Amino acid sequence: MPIKKNSFEERRDSVRAKRIITVRHQLVKHNNRKVKSAWQLATTKDMSLSGLLFVSAVPYHLGDILELQVVMSGVLDIFNGFGKVMRASRNKAGYYQVGVKFVDLKSKRRPAKTLLASS
Repeated sequence: MPIKKNSFEERRDSVRAKRIITVRHQLVKHNNRKVKSAWQLATTKDMSLSGLLFVSAVPYHLGDILELQVVMSGVLDIFNGFGKVMRASRNKAGYYQVGVKFVDLKSKRRPAKTLLASS
C-alpha cells in the first residue's frame, strides 16, 4: 500500500526498530524557556538513529525539549541527550504517545570580539 503524501511515516529519515526499552525523560525547555521538571519513567515503542516514540503519562507539547536517557537492562546506555517533541497524541487509555527527534544542544561558541583601541 503506498504511503500518503502527508503521512508521518513519509517524513521519517531513518528506519524505525520496534523495541521496548526504558527511557527516563524530563522537560528542560517549554516555549523556548528553560524549565526544570522531575524525571519520569516510560517505555519506548520504537526507535531509530534520529529519534524515538515513547508512551508517557505526562503530556508534552510540540517543540518542547526533553532530556532523555535510554537504558537497556539498567546498565547499557543506549542514548543520553536531548530530543525535540515532533508529535504528541493521547490514546484511549489516557496516555500520550510522544515522538521526539534527537537534537544537539551543545552551545555554539562565538568567536571572541577583538577590541581595537582608538588612538
